[in-house]
Amino acid sequence: MIIQTKYFGKQEIKEADILSFTNGIPGFANDKQFIIQPFGEAFSILQSIDDADVAFIVTSPFLYFDHFSVDLPDHLVQQLAIQSQKDVAVWVIVSVRDPFSESTVNLKAPIIINVRNKTGKQYIPEQSDYSLRTPLTAPLTEKRV
Repeated sequence: MIIQTKYFGKQEIKEADILSFTNGIPGFANDKQFIIQPFGEAFSILQSIDDADVAFIVTSPFLYFDHFSVDLPDHLVQQLAIQSQKDVAVWVIVSVRDPFSESTVNLKAPIIINVRNKTGKQYIPEQSDYSLRTPLTAPLTEKRV
């Protein structure tokens, strides 16, 4: 299948790589199918296959934040049919700024993907100690001190 992407133009993708977001992503309810495209060593693109302009730069929060954890509620585990921890991939959306050192990540609402059955959802907990705009370079600065 050939799709138009925001950052890479026309791309051939496999149907087996399509992730299904039953309710879309908040603010993008019409976009229900996505793929993940590698974008350098630490980043990827969560690209809608429904709309080429809908693409999010994402990263694993565990690459940057040793303290990060997410406790999934039972209803989300059931909704995504998660059977084990191995089924779960966690991504966070990156807001790229200029200069890059001012870029932030949304730790408050991670993207949860069941890699086994290719379903996903942006999980927005009722309460969270994390921020929508955590500086991506904050942990790096802390480690240098």
